[in-house]
Amino acid sequence: MSQSEQALAPRSVEDGGLTTTTEFSSELAPTAAAAEKQFEIQSAIVLAKRFPRDEDLSFQKLMKACGRTTFAEDAEYSFPRGGQSVKGPSVFLAREAARVWTNIRYGLTITRDDSNSRQIQAWAWDLETNTKISAEDDFRKLIFRKGKGWIEPDERDLRELTNRRGAILIRNCVLQILPKDLIEDALSKCRETLRTNAAQDPDAARKKILLAFSELNVSAEQLAAYLGHPVAQSSPAEIADLRAVYKSISDGNTTWGDYVNGNAEATAQDLKEKTKAKTEDLKQKLAKDESKPVDEAAEKKRLRKSIKDLFTEEQIDKHTGGRDINALNLDELVQLKDGLTEG
Repeated sequence: MSQSEQALAPRSVEDGGLTTTTEFSSELAPTAAAAEKQFEIQSAIVLAKRFPRDEDLSFQKLMKACGRTTFAEDAEYSFPRGGQSVKGPSVFLAREAARVWTNIRYGLTITRDDSNSRQIQAWAWDLETNTKISAEDDFRKLIFRKGKGWIEPDERDLRELTNRRGAILIRNCVLQILPKDLIEDALSKCRETLRTNAAQDPDAARKKILLAFSELNVSAEQLAAYLGHPVAQSSPAEIADLRAVYKSISDGNTTWGDYVNGNAEATAQDLKEKTKAKTEDLKQKLAKDESKPVDEAAEKKRLRKSIKDLFTEEQIDKHTGGRDINALNLDELVQLKDGLTEG
């Protein structure tokens, strides 16, 4: 018997009466897997040549996706660096662009794994042009927990850490393959979508961003300190910028501390002082202009809105004793804002 015949010779045969199972040597498993993988790649290349992408159709599909508010909200990240804001396309935009561009494959592989560190490799491959880009990342198996410092992750945390770092690698690989102008047009469309949505219903957009940041334990007062004015006064462009900041923090790429650069307390105090000064000005104006008619209803509405934008419901209830803010008169609203600002 030749060597090839010996390699293919069955190691065991089981006859169960109805079926016969033959187990071959496990030495053939790697060869079979490699052959299957090669066949899969060759088939994908053949299909890519037979069905090339329609670039105009792909562009239209991507612009349509960028016109959806929910997609546009996750399409861009933003983080501070060197005193400036760095923005770019997120992994969600990169994946969607790769999908509609067609004939692009990408993936992530763990190339080394030991008790202390893990190495991963991401890749993206344009089957039509046969352009392949790969990138590697080597990181220690540590995560940071508030109050505990750097600790070893459990299985779930390690998987999330790997996926998060792998997503960044995949994004970078995919973006190197796709046309630059395609991504720039997509980002512009996403920004336009967010601005238009915020302009059509600014109150809803502000409430949505406040709710999003509350999930990250970032209060309305902290956002006001970051913007330099209350969230209620933010423009559609600022709302879009806050959305990009939220995206970067929620993905684990940055923290809120990265954006305030350690000056959050000072900035918040400045905002409190400015708010207090404005309240004093309002008091003086009302006292000075007693002879002039004052639209009390409009002033109460403005004060209620300002209080709700600047402070949480818990803070308001603490100062009002659970009273409905809508039932407070003008003097009570001024006193409430004073108390919240000083507190």
